[in-house]
Amino acid sequence: MFPTNYKKYRYPWGYLKLLKSRHTYFDHLKVNFDKKFFLNFGGHQTELSKLRDVHKGKRCFIIANGPSLNNVDISKLRNEITIGCNGIFNSFDEWGFHSTYYITQCPEATEKRSKDVEALVGPKKFAALHTSPSFSFLNDVVFFNMPVRGEMRYYDNKDLYPQFSRDFASIVHIGASVTYTMLQFAYHIGIKDVYIVGLDHNYGALSEVFPPGKIKITEDNYNLVKKCHYDENYYNIGDDIGVPHVKQQERAYKHARDIFLMNGRHIYNASGSASKLRIFETADFNKLF
Repeated sequence: MFPTNYKKYRYPWGYLKLLKSRHTYFDHLKVNFDKKFFLNFGGHQTELSKLRDVHKGKRCFIIANGPSLNNVDISKLRNEITIGCNGIFNSFDEWGFHSTYYITQCPEATEKRSKDVEALVGPKKFAALHTSPSFSFLNDVVFFNMPVRGEMRYYDNKDLYPQFSRDFASIVHIGASVTYTMLQFAYHIGIKDVYIVGLDHNYGALSEVFPPGKIKITEDNYNLVKKCHYDENYYNIGDDIGVPHVKQQERAYKHARDIFLMNGRHIYNASGSASKLRIFETADFNKLF
């Protein structure tokens, strides 16, 4: 239930926060101080429902966190619809703008950054329900329903995995990467053409030395970890991270590609030649503007 880097003494309070977030996900009687009516019904599920097709027919850019992001003229995305994730907000000040939306789902990564996410001003913020113990009891994060199915037998089950949600407000399916979650969100808000930048799909020796799962960053493996992100200081020694399920990611990406195509939509990989992902049609980032 709790991330590996969650202090045990916080378990009771964390469980209460989890119950609270599950309650607020569904419609419930609540107080509105800035609305015409003092009391009304509403929950996070309703907030997510209101976003359905809000950008229908438009394009968006998913900003991943791979090293190839350093090869992108990010300033060109200033006026685009963008979806960011994880620690990308650390670059907002440098960029001079923020992503339109922000998503986090990994328990360990969210626990590491929860205070910064709460303080983040600008993007609409979304987090998986199971990460709610890492946030303050009162926060401005919108939670989405992502059943936790982290055991390998789920990923290996051809009948259950992968699945793709066409209604982000009801359920969101795991796909071994936050990029898959962002694709489901993009579909929900009506995006026709998705362009992904910074998706290298290249974890170097990290995925060769360690099996998929959670590991702690040490002095011995730190050099392997820092090569996987656009910022070498993205993680620090002592942090808990997940070694990716590469094959499961690819299965999920293929499924997302097919769902988009079936509905007259497209996913493009605009990460450049550094990306090893060949599942999506490639696009030249500089020719998109």
